[in-house]
This record gives sequence, C-alpha cells and structure tokens, in this order.
Amino acid sequence: MATLTEASVSARKTIRWGGIGFVVITVMWYIGIAAVNYYKFLYPPPLPPASVEFNKLQGVNFSMSKNRPKILLELPTGKIPAFPDRMRVYWAPTRRSGFADSANAIDTATALGFLFKPQQPTETNYIWTNQDQLNSRLDMNIISGHFKLSRLWQNNPTLATMGDFTSDKAVITETENYLKRIGLLNEDVIGVEKITYLKNDIGKLVNALSLSDADFVQIDFFRKNMDEIDPGSKTKEVVASYPFYRTDPTKGLIRTVISGSKIQSEKIITMDYEYTDIDYAKSGTYPIKTGEKAWEELSTGGGFVSTGGPKTDEIKIRRVFLGYYDSNENQKFAMPIYVFLGDQGFTAYVSAVMDDWITK
Repeated sequence: MATLTEASVSARKTIRWGGIGFVVITVMWYIGIAAVNYYKFLYPPPLPPASVEFNKLQGVNFSMSKNRPKILLELPTGKIPAFPDRMRVYWAPTRRSGFADSANAIDTATALGFLFKPQQPTETNYIWTNQDQLNSRLDMNIISGHFKLSRLWQNNPTLATMGDFTSDKAVITETENYLKRIGLLNEDVIGVEKITYLKNDIGKLVNALSLSDADFVQIDFFRKNMDEIDPGSKTKEVVASYPFYRTDPTKGLIRTVISGSKIQSEKIITMDYEYTDIDYAKSGTYPIKTGEKAWEELSTGGGFVSTGGPKTDEIKIRRVFLGYYDSNENQKFAMPIYVFLGDQGFTAYVSAVMDDWITK
C-alpha cells in the first residue's frame, strides 16, 4: 500500500506530465491549424462557377473609332498583369417611355428656371427657351432624362469679370448643394469631381492656369469606383476598386460650367446631364477574358479608342486594368471592360466578358 508521501510524489508527476502533455497538444493544435491555413493559401479551393444571373448579355455598344495610331505594349513589369477570372455585371435599368415622362421633364425644367411651355420637335425631345438676356435654352430627352442647358454668357460680358472663387472645395460644395436641391445629384457621383479652370478669350472659353486666374469653373461629376468587398472579411475589406470610364474619359456624367454671379439664372452657364441609373443590389458574376486576350483584340482593331487621344504616330500603352463602362445612353447593364492607357492621353477599352456570354 502506497504511503502518503509516495502518493503525493505520484500526483505531482501526474500533474507535471499532464501539464506538459497539454502544452504539447495545444502547440501541435495551433501548428496544425497554421499548416492547414498555409496549405489553403498556397492551394486555395477552386471558386464556384460564375453565377451568370442574367444569362447572355447584350454587348457593350462602343462607338466607332477611326484613324487609330499604331499601338505598342510597354508596361512597367514587361508583361500584362494577372486579372481575376470573373467580374460582376450590374443591372442598369433602361428607362422606358411612360405617361409620367412629360410631367417629370416639366418638373425638372421648372426646377432649372424654365417656366414656359416647351417646344416639342419630336415626341421625346422637348426644348425650353427663356427670353432673357442670356437666351437661356434647355434641350431634353424626356425618356432618358438627359439634357443640355446653355446660356450665352457673351451677351453679358460682365459675367467674365465676376470670377471671385475662393477655393475648389467651395465651388464643388455650392454646385453639389444646388444639384441636390433640384433633385439631380445621386449619391454615387458625390466625391468624384474634376475641376477645370476657364477664362474668357475674346468670347471663347479657354483653359486658365489657376483658380485665381479663372473667370469660370467647369466641374465634372464622375461615378464612384465599384469596390469589391471580401465576403469573408468582418471589417468589409476592399480587395479591389474598379473605376468607371465613359466614351469621353474626360467628361463626367454631369458637367457644369459656373460663373461668379450671385444670381442663379446667371450662375449655371452650361450643364450637360447624362446620368444613368445602376442597381447595385442586383448583379451577377461572369467569366472574363484574360488580359492577353483583350490586348490581342485591341491590337487587331477591336474594342474602342477614345476620340480625345492621338490619331497617328506610334503610341505606347503604359497601363492595363479592369473597370466599368459608363455608356452615354441608357444602358441595360453596367459591363466590365479592360482599360488601356498610353502616352498623349491615349485611352482605349475592350469588353471584358467572354464572347460566349454575349448575344451575337
């Protein structure tokens, strides 16, 4: 029969070795978890197939591009980077003709200061004119809601002497507040603005060097980047951010030119409004071309080259990345594109979705 001393020694040994065993098992447990995670990092499980919720898609309706320069690929790394094998396509509901179109158009015109009955050259195009000093005019497509407001500021030359602008931020804030007040500023175009300083040059607007030198200020409102969120991240980590590009990459969905006048009917000199809706809650993933395939398509005459870049000589492509196309017209889908940027403002696009998923 064991003595009390022997039992005590045996208990201490059991506790000691039990503690060591617990530590060893715990360490091995964490090592095992780390090893599994590292293996998954090196050999991630394949993603599920692209969801293709909308079935086959209508292709990106690029405008015809002519007189392209010769293009060469000269990227910093020497090769086209790797891109994901799929991208989201977003539903962009196309506006259709309805009974409320005329009333909505008249409400917008009224908010812009055009109170008289419009001319109707066609069923879908309305024109308002004000018999004021600046010959104010508003041309609108009542279905899309797109419009162009213009005023002949040259009829009042003193407008070119009122450019006492305090800061870019103040100009943007004042314009945003006005657009919000009349219901023409959506959340997805707030925060992505481009300022251009303009001055009077014998009745024409040309670029000015600085805000202090400007007689007028042009503001372009672009759509915010499309952020891709890591679905497994609790902090909603952004893993990729895709910019929107338009047919004219320098022109926003909304472009305004403002004067320094305090009178609202003289404040907005021009406004081009071409905003289109996107339903960000309704999307599907689609397989996309590789960067190499997109380059092959562009270099053999496919895709679209913007009109603002060079038309001749040899241009080197410096950047290739993914983005989305913001059509000038009402669009059914917001479609991913490959964007190619080069010297002298060269910009080109290639539709990214695989041709198998595009309606012929």
